[in-house]
Amino acid sequence: MKKKIWTGLLMMLFLKSAYSQSIERYKSYLNFYTLVSGINVRPHWYKDGNRFWFAAGTPDSSVIYAVDPLRNTKTALFDNQRLRAALRQVLGHEPAGKGIPFTDFAFTADHSVQFKVEGKAYILNLDNFQIIADVPQQPSGQPTVSARDHNLWLGLTPLTHDGSQDYEWTMEDAAWSPGGNLLLVKKADERRVHHLPIIDYSTAIETASWVPYAKTGGALQITQLFVMDSKMKGQVKIDVGKDTAQYIFPLGWRPDGSEVLFMRLGRDGKKLELLAADPHTGSSRIILSEQRETFIGGLDFIMENWRKQCLVLKDGFIWTSERDGWKQLYWYDWSGRLIRRLTRMASPVVAVVKADEKSGWVYFTANAETDLYAINFYRVNFGGQHFQKLTAASGPHDIKFSPSGKYFLDTHSTPDSPPVTELRSSDGGLVRLINQADTSALNRTGFHAPESFIVKAADSSTDLYGILYKPYDFDPGKKYPVIELIYGGPFTNIVPHGFMPGNSLAIQAQALAQLGYITFLVDGRGTIGRSKGFQDAVYGNIGKYEIPDHVAALKQLAAGRPYMDLKRVGIYGHSWGGYFALRAMLAAPDVYKVGIASAPGELTEGAEINEPYMGLPRDNPSGYAFGNNTHLAGRLKGKLLFIHGTSDTNAPLSTTIRMIDALILAGKPYDLLLLPGQSHFFQGAYDQYANDAIKRYFEVNLRSLP
Repeated sequence: MKKKIWTGLLMMLFLKSAYSQSIERYKSYLNFYTLVSGINVRPHWYKDGNRFWFAAGTPDSSVIYAVDPLRNTKTALFDNQRLRAALRQVLGHEPAGKGIPFTDFAFTADHSVQFKVEGKAYILNLDNFQIIADVPQQPSGQPTVSARDHNLWLGLTPLTHDGSQDYEWTMEDAAWSPGGNLLLVKKADERRVHHLPIIDYSTAIETASWVPYAKTGGALQITQLFVMDSKMKGQVKIDVGKDTAQYIFPLGWRPDGSEVLFMRLGRDGKKLELLAADPHTGSSRIILSEQRETFIGGLDFIMENWRKQCLVLKDGFIWTSERDGWKQLYWYDWSGRLIRRLTRMASPVVAVVKADEKSGWVYFTANAETDLYAINFYRVNFGGQHFQKLTAASGPHDIKFSPSGKYFLDTHSTPDSPPVTELRSSDGGLVRLINQADTSALNRTGFHAPESFIVKAADSSTDLYGILYKPYDFDPGKKYPVIELIYGGPFTNIVPHGFMPGNSLAIQAQALAQLGYITFLVDGRGTIGRSKGFQDAVYGNIGKYEIPDHVAALKQLAAGRPYMDLKRVGIYGHSWGGYFALRAMLAAPDVYKVGIASAPGELTEGAEINEPYMGLPRDNPSGYAFGNNTHLAGRLKGKLLFIHGTSDTNAPLSTTIRMIDALILAGKPYDLLLLPGQSHFFQGAYDQYANDAIKRYFEVNLRSLP
């Protein structure tokens, strides 16, 4: 009897210890980026545009290297022992870590460097390694133009006086003319835009603030452009058109300073124009106009990718377009005449990195034709007849081009091979290995590389790419509950194709797998990074095809992996992922048994989020109605948790409130976690609390399912 008791106690202790290790591993994987160092070299280029320095190693043992491509050398820039000894004298104690205790510095004129340690500035003389402490910050000299109190200021002098709340001047995307005598600025008018009430519940006396938020079908921000002279004594208003339902993107100036350049996108994303304006009169002309039946520019374009749309050259510009099915490059002159189509690839161009008019080459990144999600580096000559792939290693490549145009840094990896950074010449030739990521801390956790996969969409013909994670102690003879992490929105993709996760969902997938789940991500039809047709598959019908694609992927995965328990399937998503996690629980209630919808979006919310992919509500009422999750409340069968920050201005709290109201009226139970004062992206203790709630909800409700 005593032997059985002791055996039982030992088993309990073993299981408790194993569970504690799983929890620690889970927590460490939530901070995955701290487990790998040297994942990306950040070059600081010298004035010659060829040489550079960079910091490598861990914070505890960092080294700063200088690289000279011409001499093909890589040397430590500082003598670690001498530097630390000199710092010890001025600090009065041992500097932190074992390496160089800073990762950024600036060269000064007298062969010295300026840096900060422990919040204080110092100068190090590189000849004798003497350090001067508490260096006063030098004034910058010429006052700069800034935006403050809704107006523009030159130093302490106001330049404008008519700015106000919701109708303010901004220096965002401001651009000086090549001669430096004219400044292009914009003024944003949000007075007619719907305003969200954000309630502060943290005190007994509640307070409310109001945040502009353009709703689907409602008024948009009106952007006005102005040109000011260098003395700021006059301003010219640019003619951007009379339509107030449009987006305006200031591009800057033609190289000769003769015209201001900007783009104009219709609110439904279907019409994109490039315009030029006379900075002295404000009159504008259309250089190029594109119009499509679906959209040209969506949320990713409006938020950031518009900057990649047009590369300005001396005698023309390079324009990206999906007019032929894949995003490609087209060369135009300033009259709007097409000179030449530069690329003819069966994969999308990502961005032009550099156009060297002197050498005659255009350098750009694009997805490889043989691996649709692997970003590679290419060049094509202006004649369009010489095309060259400059990178060869598998996986996506991150490129940093030297200012001289003679060299580039190439960092590449795959899901099972850590990042490597190489220095290459502009023709793709290898100069030298620069850095290899250190995964020793990750390896000590028992890390196993995830499994990439390809399955068919619900149409049985379209390939979908995904990634699957297993527990560190995976046993193929066991049955594991399954968690899908979903995004699904039509303006991004989430499946990592390199070694690093790249996004929070992939990080959570790896972490949750350590607790004894099979987790996976898949990019369904409608997501970016493929052909125009692939993304247009869901146009006007968000909510119709996505969940069938994900269910099809799940069933195909399980068909060849008997360790996946389809009786215990959960799903989690945040933002648009929250919308689709909720959609999955309602549209496929017999498949997904436990769901967590964090900050779920909705088709009634942000105009720039929904209209480019759905059209305007008045033009597509049936599509908007079909995609509304509240109509499906009565279909809920499983356990459902909502997580939402009370100060969310991306996916307003009202999206969750309306959904739980529909569930109440349908008599369906739900769980709710509110995070006081949190925006769309949870911070600090609230983020940790949300992660704990996610972990606990799946443990209690999914793992225990029969």
